[in-house]
Amino acid sequence: MLSYHLELPKLPLLQRFFAIHPRRQLRELYTFSVFFAFANSLILIFEPVFFYQLGVPLWLISGYYALHYALYLFLLPLGGMFAARFGLERSLAVAMPLFVTYFLTLAAMSGRPGLFWIAWILLTLFKIFYWPAYHTEMIKYGDSRNRGTELSWVFALTEGVGVLGPMTGGLVVTFLGFPVLFVLAAALALFAVVPLLRTKERYRAEGLKYYEPWLLMVSRRFRPALITMVGWGENLVDLVFWPVFMFIIVGGADVLGYIATVNILFMTLFGFFVGEISDRFSRQKILRVHLPFMALGYLLRPLATTPLRVLLTDSLAKTALIGIRIPQMYRLYVKGREAGALRYVLAMEMTLSISKCLLALTLGGVFLWLTPSAGFAVAFTVAAVFSLLYLFL
Repeated sequence: MLSYHLELPKLPLLQRFFAIHPRRQLRELYTFSVFFAFANSLILIFEPVFFYQLGVPLWLISGYYALHYALYLFLLPLGGMFAARFGLERSLAVAMPLFVTYFLTLAAMSGRPGLFWIAWILLTLFKIFYWPAYHTEMIKYGDSRNRGTELSWVFALTEGVGVLGPMTGGLVVTFLGFPVLFVLAAALALFAVVPLLRTKERYRAEGLKYYEPWLLMVSRRFRPALITMVGWGENLVDLVFWPVFMFIIVGGADVLGYIATVNILFMTLFGFFVGEISDRFSRQKILRVHLPFMALGYLLRPLATTPLRVLLTDSLAKTALIGIRIPQMYRLYVKGREAGALRYVLAMEMTLSISKCLLALTLGGVFLWLTPSAGFAVAFTVAAVFSLLYLFL
């Protein structure tokens, strides 16, 4: 998969773009990502909307994610220790049944509201096996000389295959309901494990102590990454509160799905361009060009009071996001290769967990004391400020 070379002597840029030869580990990861990304795209934007539709107040939704990220922080080193001992692909394979169980728990939540307090634990267990292994594979087996183009393909696969996800999810919710959507996503997630089990993983067991990523996280050499990972906390607002805000404005899951599909398609196509220039120009400059648009996109969101404004604001946000995320991951992956992939990834994820946990707690208080409209305005403003920390990468 993705192991082909086009003979295009008159188009050297296009030739280089398609001349990628990922290692076996990455080919399997790409195939796995296709199934996982589509299953995830079905529900990603609808997860917080589902809680909101159940009548869960915004301050409690914030509390849900605060609990999740607090537990995630302390369990992450254990997930890393499992991956170090048993292998990265095995860690990803263990994550999938937990992901499926999480979906099924959401599907049953309409009739059993108490499952709300179990779902965040399942989500945490899934992520401690998934994210350390995923990012470590990308760092260890990626092509360091062609990483920008490689990241473009990763985004094309994970975002491109998910283009139809939000639209499909919105239609399923509209006509069949949330439980059917979650069961469908669970079924698709099961197929994601198959590519990882086709060949036996060759790995060398590593020794990893629980305290090692904590020490790296507070070390001086990790400081630039620490600051930018704190800034990545803005992603909590984008993934949780922006979908709820959009749903309130557009008034239906189907319209929300259409908007998300259009903008994910645009973001995917733009990602090819960003990835290519990331191999040729300063990643920091590329990031800084897009950063003002990310901050502006957050500041404009409280003004998105019609479906058209929601579409345009989300388009701006998605464009800025891809222009920041590819250079950011490029830089972090390079640093991770130098510092020790798995330990570096754990330190990254743990820092991000602290940032999102504290932000979720803060926004919980905001939504508890302010009206929803005022709370959304505060959330978007805080996210704009957080995004400025990307300057320190």
